[in-house]
Amino acid sequence: MPQAAFAAAAQSVSVASTVGTDRVVSLKLTCASSSKCQGKLALSMSTGGTKTVKYSVAKRSSKTVNWTLTSKAYTAFTAKKQAKLTVSGTATKPAKASFSKRATVKMATPKLSLTSKTYAVADDRLLPLAVSCAAASGCTAKVQLQFDGASVVQKSVSLAKGTHTVQLTIPAAKLAAIDTTAGKQRVVITETKPDAVARTTAVTLTRVIPEPPERTASTAYATRNWAPTEYDTCPAELHAQFNTIGPDGKIYPTWHPAQVTDPATGALCSFGHEHGADPTTSEIYDWAAEYFAPANYVDGEAKGLPFGYVSEALDAFVHEHGNMSMRHEDNAGHKVFVANNVKMLDANRNWLTLADGSQLTCDVLIKMHQGSWSADATSNNAHELLFAQQCNDGTEVITSMLTRFGNANEMFDGCNPDTPIPTVGSTLPAGDGGKRIIPTYDCVRNNPRDWTLYEVWESDTKIVAEDGRTLAFVDPWFGIRNPSRMYDARSSTAQANGISRPLDLAWLETGAASDYLWAGLSDQERFDYRDPRSPFDGAQRDFYLGQLKLTETGTEGGIVFTDPYGGSARPDAVVGSVQQLITPGSVLGSVDLSQQKFDAKADYGKNNGVHAPN
Repeated sequence: MPQAAFAAAAQSVSVASTVGTDRVVSLKLTCASSSKCQGKLALSMSTGGTKTVKYSVAKRSSKTVNWTLTSKAYTAFTAKKQAKLTVSGTATKPAKASFSKRATVKMATPKLSLTSKTYAVADDRLLPLAVSCAAASGCTAKVQLQFDGASVVQKSVSLAKGTHTVQLTIPAAKLAAIDTTAGKQRVVITETKPDAVARTTAVTLTRVIPEPPERTASTAYATRNWAPTEYDTCPAELHAQFNTIGPDGKIYPTWHPAQVTDPATGALCSFGHEHGADPTTSEIYDWAAEYFAPANYVDGEAKGLPFGYVSEALDAFVHEHGNMSMRHEDNAGHKVFVANNVKMLDANRNWLTLADGSQLTCDVLIKMHQGSWSADATSNNAHELLFAQQCNDGTEVITSMLTRFGNANEMFDGCNPDTPIPTVGSTLPAGDGGKRIIPTYDCVRNNPRDWTLYEVWESDTKIVAEDGRTLAFVDPWFGIRNPSRMYDARSSTAQANGISRPLDLAWLETGAASDYLWAGLSDQERFDYRDPRSPFDGAQRDFYLGQLKLTETGTEGGIVFTDPYGGSARPDAVVGSVQQLITPGSVLGSVDLSQQKFDAKADYGKNNGVHAPN
């Protein structure tokens, strides 16, 4: 008998119950025949949309057939949230036959969701998202964190049914934006299994600001800090508020204005001393302040230039290694020098340029201890120097050390600048160049002029490796046009160096000084050298920049660690060592430079209560 035109089909079809955001209607065709099944399917959604699909399924197997709805048809479907799907099949193999299927399909719903919408993020930048997968077969998805609509981090996950933690790491650059993007943070979960569907959830992120570690006071802060005299109006407690945290995590004094408003009284008061240029005016201040911050720095703590940090390191170094004398300096002597956009000159006074012909410029920030009122510098040659320079050729250097200005127990004066004057009392190590030119009574008394009173400290600052190589060399000079002391051989002994006061030359019975800074003083009743009326307060200072010789250190980031005098540079730290940064640029490093002078007319003691000791 002839076979019927449309016999029972060997094919059968089942319909997935959901349609996700990928707009895909999924069907499963099964071929029960011992030979291949072929034909076509006519698909129709009750909410709109039709499609004809050809198929071919291997014998005794199944195949998934997908129909992607048009955007219009999907929109109509989502408006109703469900639809009737009609499937009409026409088989051509293994025999002509027809089959059909009607099913209800619904919008897919997310199976992976956040169980918490509020999170605190610490400095480790970890964001532990709490999620739950409701699908028996598990959830596969991409989890994305957005700030103000822009993705900042994402992660692909495959999770079993149940609760989980998806840990994201927020980029360091975005950590600070947590507070500024509050209310604009979203987590987008885009699922691919069991259904293609996305869910966006608003989350609230807050910064966890850890409690600062317990900070101890350095010697410079605890016992060498400033105390008011009868000429000062600010209290010591107010001065103590100007502090910073050093690389070792200790509290140090730092720069402050000579006058401030006392919050206790609301009135302007004076500290009686100054620390030179405001370091925040330096274009590299933030860079340097970050360098001197401790590794465990906490947001909100002070950053700045730590006064007395190297002396503190020396204490630790001596305790551990011996062979060096302790060295601590008074607070008032710490002075800051700033030079921005310095056009660099070679030894022949030619402008240095970059490869593209543009001007080579550098920014320089220095903190130098240069007391000009006591006998200290007449014998002691080592004084704390923090030197930072950054140039547009890539040069970067930050040195911190007790630099030596010539030899201990030796100084010079302006009348005989090449003849050493022996002094006594210092146990500090010998220098390796440089000198201290300090006014002497005899020189100034016989020639009371600006050039005899001019005090100049010529440094010779080196970072030296353990093998003897010089890794860095800088030689800034520091001048004082109105110091409040002169070395005085008349009162010097075998145990102590005598000093006298330039101010007193104004009231000599014979040959009183009346020129330059002494003009008009003889007409006034005699007053003490510490009186703010004295023009000899050590606040008229200038400085010179000279050589900058740098060698590649061969260490990560150009970082080495030295003893407090800049010696024995090595790649790793030891007790009492000081970190140094040395990075030669594309031009600077080996070229000879011309000396340049700065602040020739600077006076940090005008009408601000500054007086000796300063």
